[in-house]
Amino acid sequence: GSGIIAEYGEFQTFQHYFKQINLSMQSVARVLLRSRLPLCSSSSGRLLSSEANADAPEEGAAPIDPAVLKEKDAEIAALQEQLASESKLLTEMKDRYLRALADGENVRNRAKRELEDSKVYSIQSFAKDLLPVSDVLEKALESVKEEDRQGNATLSNLHEGVTLTYNQLHQVFKRHNLIKIEPIDEEFDPIYHEAMFQVPDPEKT
Repeated sequence: GSGIIAEYGEFQTFQHYFKQINLSMQSVARVLLRSRLPLCSSSSGRLLSSEANADAPEEGAAPIDPAVLKEKDAEIAALQEQLASESKLLTEMKDRYLRALADGENVRNRAKRELEDSKVYSIQSFAKDLLPVSDVLEKALESVKEEDRQGNATLSNLHEGVTLTYNQLHQVFKRHNLIKIEPIDEEFDPIYHEAMFQVPDPEKT
């Protein structure tokens, strides 16, 4: 919310200065029209002074007071200087505005990424808390031998129910990319395995 408000404020300031520059350009145009002087562009792109054209007045035109010309030239120079200053300010405000938009976009992308990460980590934490439950169910299944279940319908049904629960729990784990790793007889992989200590195995030597 604050990022959007800041961007809107930058945009309003940008519009304000752009409006001021338009007004300055209109003022220059009005002064040029009032002076009624035949102006042309020099090779450097700047307006020629009105005094350069005063030596060649149009035929039948009223004489122009040099003091008025000097005053108009000074006013035009001041407006041109103001226009250059406003143009520079416009460039700076445009740069600030674009930077504000980029910062706002970065904030939105970062917030979206953090939200997605929070969902993943919340599921991960929940699944991690269920791992001891899976271990308990596995130990319960291992503790009941097959010969004990034969001839005992109650124990057999209980064993079957625990087996179904254990399998269903691991299906849920698999849907959330939590897969059981069997490290027995596999080469040690530091990414997936954790070595607590090392002991020799006579069967492997």
